Amino acid sequence: MIIMTIYELGEKKPEIAPTAYVHPQASVIGDVKIGERVFVAPMVSIRGDRGRIEIGDETNVQDGAVIHSDPRFVTRIGRRVNIGHNATIHAELVEDNAAIGMGAVLMLGSKIAKGAMVANSALLHNKTKTEPNKIYAGVPAKFMRDLDPKGEARKAIDIYVDSYIANTEMYRRDLQDVDD
Repeated sequence: MIIMTIYELGEKKPEIAPTAYVHPQASVIGDVKIGERVFVAPMVSIRGDRGRIEIGDETNVQDGAVIHSDPRFVTRIGRRVNIGHNATIHAELVEDNAAIGMGAVLMLGSKIAKGAMVANSALLHNKTKTEPNKIYAGVPAKFMRDLDPKGEARKAIDIYVDSYIANTEMYRRDLQDVDD
């Protein structure tokens, strides 16, 4: 039997849409809302103990990612956001269709605009704001180039997001414990 690690904290209880998938080795704590067809991979920590976290429909949170909030704001992650492996999200806002690369760090209060991409291993300092459809990379992250909303990079991101949406159903249907 697979048991998910979803915890109330005081009166704060996670709300998880019935079509979402949260892996049993992920942890969801407190004031968290997870939308439809969201995929939450193993070893993810979504910790709404200090502030509310909202994750929009069709977003994926990949292995080892950490999402945390702050009492001063709600951490809002939009629709169809791709959050890469081992990313750390301590942001105030990640708008729709954004892509957060593997190992990227979004520090306290940063705001990621619609369709923006934060590259692998990039670091956005506190309260950094990005612009729509632009790529940011480096430590500290800086604007690198425009991201054409109809171009090949955007299409590749959308295909990737769609594959994780498909994972929600496959994992809910097919994941099973293996008896020794």
